[in-house]
Amino acid sequence: MTTHERQRAPAPDPPTYRLPSPRAPVGELSGRTRWSTADAVVVEVTGEIDVCTVSRLEAALDDFLRAGPRVVRLDLGEVRFLGAAGLRALMRAHERAAAVGVHLVLDAGRSHPAARALDLLDRLRA
Repeated sequence: MTTHERQRAPAPDPPTYRLPSPRAPVGELSGRTRWSTADAVVVEVTGEIDVCTVSRLEAALDDFLRAGPRVVRLDLGEVRFLGAAGLRALMRAHERAAAVGVHLVLDAGRSHPAARALDLLDRLRA
């Protein structure tokens, strides 16, 4: 039998890989004013700060900054996820606060995701 007469075995199907399903947008973010005076506001944020929820966070921060206290403290201790969109929003809020003379304090508290994200934010600003 010559080479061109040999029958070739069918090529095996290429391996298939299952991709993880995209994370469903939960849209779970809440906040409450824990303490407020004319000079300072403490806001507690819980849930996830991502592309689906960041607009609510930005709107709330804008309201607090417009009120004009000397200090706004954002308690992120109950945040379960802080994504890139949330970091960008916090950076913009920090710039807006500085422009209007408000000291914005970001407190990660017990939240490991918030602590990691804020550490990254500090490294980016350095």
